[in-house]
Amino acid sequence: MPSFRLRTLAVVTAAGLIGFANTAGAQDSNYWTLQYGTRGELLGGVVVGSAVDLSATYYNPGSLSLVEDPSVILTATVIGVQTIRLRGEDSGQDVVSSQTIGPQPSMLAGLLPMEWFGGRVAYSFLTRQKLDFRLQEREGAIIGYDVPGDTLSLGGEIYLDQDVSEQWGGLTWSKRAGERLGVGATLYGVYRSQTTSIRQTVDAIGGAGFGASLRDWYDINYYSADLLVKIGVEAELAGGSWGLSITTPNLNVFGSGDILINRTVIGDPNFDGTDDSASDVSYGKDVDVEYRSPFSIAIGGSYDWETTTMHATAEFFTSVDEYTVMEAAPPPGGPGVTAYPSEVNHALNDVLNFGVGIERRFSEDTTAYVSFITDRSAFRVTENRNISVSTWDIYHLNGGVVFAIGGTDLTVGGGYAWGSNPIRVTPDSEGQLPPTIVPTEVTYSRLKFILGFAL
Repeated sequence: MPSFRLRTLAVVTAAGLIGFANTAGAQDSNYWTLQYGTRGELLGGVVVGSAVDLSATYYNPGSLSLVEDPSVILTATVIGVQTIRLRGEDSGQDVVSSQTIGPQPSMLAGLLPMEWFGGRVAYSFLTRQKLDFRLQEREGAIIGYDVPGDTLSLGGEIYLDQDVSEQWGGLTWSKRAGERLGVGATLYGVYRSQTTSIRQTVDAIGGAGFGASLRDWYDINYYSADLLVKIGVEAELAGGSWGLSITTPNLNVFGSGDILINRTVIGDPNFDGTDDSASDVSYGKDVDVEYRSPFSIAIGGSYDWETTTMHATAEFFTSVDEYTVMEAAPPPGGPGVTAYPSEVNHALNDVLNFGVGIERRFSEDTTAYVSFITDRSAFRVTENRNISVSTWDIYHLNGGVVFAIGGTDLTVGGGYAWGSNPIRVTPDSEGQLPPTIVPTEVTYSRLKFILGFAL
C-alpha cells in the first residue's frame, strides 16, 4: 500500500495521535465489561454456578429450570461515567480525552407461558458490546527557521470517532434433569455494527508563497447478522451449587460494509520547489462481510456458610486466527491518483477471565454484595488494520446492598473499572514529534451507579 513519507512538521504534527488511532478504540476485545440483572451487576457476573433470576438465560441456561420464581420482573438502572484518556510524555498533561455519561446497556427478559418438551421457555434481549466515543485534538504552532524572518504557520485537527454495537436476542429452553440438576440452551440471533472514522487534517503556510496541506481519511462501517448458542448445566449440591456454560462461535448469516481510505497531499511539503500533490485512494461499497467470534467455556460455583455465600467464575475464550472481515478491489484511478485494493482484518488472542464475589446476609431484609473481576483484552496485532482495537486490560470492583421493603427488593450499588496500556509510536512519527504531543499511554475508567428493584 502506498504511503507518504513527509519531512516537515507541517504534516507530522498529528502523526502520534494517528498512531493511537491504530491501537485504541472499541471494547470488543474485552468480554466481561457488561453485567446483567441486579444481582449479576453487584456480583460482577460471577454467577455461572449460582444464577437465581432471568439473567440465567445468558449466564447459564441450565440454571433457569432451578430458579424458584423466574416470573419475577427484574429491572436495573445503571448510570455510567466512562473516560478514555491519552497521556503524553509529560505525566501531568492530558493529550486528549473523551468522557461519556449516561445509561449503560442492560437486559430485558421474561418467561413465556408455555412448556417445550417439559421445560421452561424464556426470551431475552441484551447488549453485549456498546461503545460510542470521539477523541479529538487540535494543534496550532508557528515555527521559526534558521533564515531570519522565515516562519511556518501550522494548523492541525485530528479526531477518532468509534461506534460499536452488538445486540443479542435469544430464546431459552431449560429443563430439570433431576431434582437438583438443570440443563438448558439459548439460541441467540446477533446483530453487530461498527463505524470507525479517523480524520487527520494539517495545513501549513510559510514565506515566499509556500503552502502545503495533508488530508488523511480512514472510514469503515459494516454490519453482520449471526447465530450462536449457549449451552449450560447447573447442579445444586450440599452447601452450594456448580455450573458449566459453553458459548459456540458464531455462524455468519449475512453482512455488508463500506471502506474508504483517502490520503492526499497538496503543495510542496519537502521544500524542493516541486509540486508534490498526489492522492492515494481505496474504496469499496456494499462489500461482503464476515465476522467471527470465539468459543468459550465458563465454570462457576457458590458455597454457603450460615450468613455468607462465596461466588466464583472463570471463563476461557479461545483465540481467533487472523482472517479478512472485508476487502475492496482497487477503484478506478485518475491523474495524480493512485488506486489500490485494501482489506480489514480481525484476530483475537485467547483470554482467561476470573472473578470472585461475596454475598453477606445481615437479616432477612438486608443483603450486601461485593465482587472483583478481571476483564483482559484479547487484542492481537495483525498485518492489516484490526477492527478489534481495545488493547487495555480492565479490572472491575462492584458492590451494593439489597433491601426488602414492603414486598419489593430495592438494590443500591455501584462499581469502578480501570485499565491502561502503553501506545506504540509509529515509525513515521518516532523522533519527529514535539514531546508535548507524543502520546505514550491510553487509560480507561468507568464509574457506575446501580439502582434496581424486583417485584
